[in-house]
Amino acid sequence: MKTMTCMQMGGPCEEKIMGATPDEMMMNGMKHMEMAHPDMAADIKAMPKDDPKMVAWSEKFMKDWATTPDSM
Repeated sequence: MKTMTCMQMGGPCEEKIMGATPDEMMMNGMKHMEMAHPDMAADIKAMPKDDPKMVAWSEKFMKDWATTPDSM
């Protein structure tokens, strides 16, 4: 299990988000975004996955995931 903040994942706050896999972390991050930052979540969902911003975010997230220590 790893813990990252919303801000580490590209969001605006320091809420802690946990996940056992990158996919689980992204899913939990999106749940947080939908509840706490709905406008930002809507913008993300509307963006095509092959948009350069999404590709860059995904590459950065995967690097950050790999270097984030296990929290449990």
